Amino acid sequence: MPWDDKTKGSGPWGGGGDGKGSGGGEGGSPWNRPSGGGDKGSGGNKESPDLEEQMRRMQERFRQRRGGNGGGGRRRGTGGAQLPNFGPLGFMVVGGVVLLSWLSTGIVIVDPTQQAAVFRFGKWQTNFGPGLHFHLPAPIESHTLLNVERRNEKRIGSSQEESLMLTQDENIVDIQFSVFWKIDTANPENFLLNVREPELTVEQVAESVMREVVGKTSLQNIITTERDTVQQAVAAQTQALLNEYRAGVEILSVQIDKSDPPQQVIEAFNDVNVAEQDAETRTNQATQFANEIVPQARGTAQRLLQEAEAYRDRVIADAGGEASRFDQIYEEYRKAPRVTRERMYLETMERVLGRTDKMILDQNSGAVPYLPLERTRRPATTPNNGDQ
Repeated sequence: MPWDDKTKGSGPWGGGGDGKGSGGGEGGSPWNRPSGGGDKGSGGNKESPDLEEQMRRMQERFRQRRGGNGGGGRRRGTGGAQLPNFGPLGFMVVGGVVLLSWLSTGIVIVDPTQQAAVFRFGKWQTNFGPGLHFHLPAPIESHTLLNVERRNEKRIGSSQEESLMLTQDENIVDIQFSVFWKIDTANPENFLLNVREPELTVEQVAESVMREVVGKTSLQNIITTERDTVQQAVAAQTQALLNEYRAGVEILSVQIDKSDPPQQVIEAFNDVNVAEQDAETRTNQATQFANEIVPQARGTAQRLLQEAEAYRDRVIADAGGEASRFDQIYEEYRKAPRVTRERMYLETMERVLGRTDKMILDQNSGAVPYLPLERTRRPATTPNNGDQ
């Protein structure tokens, strides 16, 4: 026998007895119950210990046998710990819980700001919008939630290696700018499948495009008037390049936070900038003066020209009138020369003497001024409407 002498005559559970078989005597049963179940059948005076006490005793004895007294090992014929017997109904319940847990892996709840990309054995199948959706359970199909409405920002130019760029006129500009982007809602699966590190890709592409655009623009334009143009060009070219990569990224905008000359030459650049502004101010003043003087000179020249033309027309008209008058007098002179000469003489004397003071010579009183009688008359007053 593999067990020691102390256990001779005992059962496999180590219960004491007289060796009269496994069922005879007290302690012949492995549960320490009377072999006959009691003195008088099932209604004997001795009460059977409860199941919990029996299990406790069985575990203690099992531990003692495994530990061994005197180096005794595992006994033959003894098995390991037995699984509890649930029965058919218990196995059905456990199987149902496992099945429901497996099927629940195919339930997808998508928020309004999200989309879910569904993959079947790693291959993309479809996208789910906001709401409750179902797909085949894992590991057949899986899903990944993406926040497609979140506005992401990437700042570029924190170090001199990123910020210093060469312009078209071979100057250096210090630029710091931000790129605002989000996941493309049309093809969010590209964001997961085609680019390993999307944020790093956006940063590198935007920096490369900015260097290209700055290299085609002068320094003065970048820091003054064409900042908006540069921002729009960088955003458009960055989006085009990411579309070629099929990165699943939508560029919202590019904003230049800083565009200045390098710190080493900022003072000299400011002096040059001030001088250029002074020169531009003087040029504007000269242009303003020219805009004021030139129209005035042109107006004066136009007035003099019109006056000369009017004088010319008047002289020509007077000459034409005198010639016509002479022709008429000449015709009359040919008809009656003597009468015409006398009339011309009288008209001439009237015209000449009409502009001189007249004197009357008297032998007795001497020179007396001539006073026309019409000047001595009082002007006739116009009667009022009521004086009739």
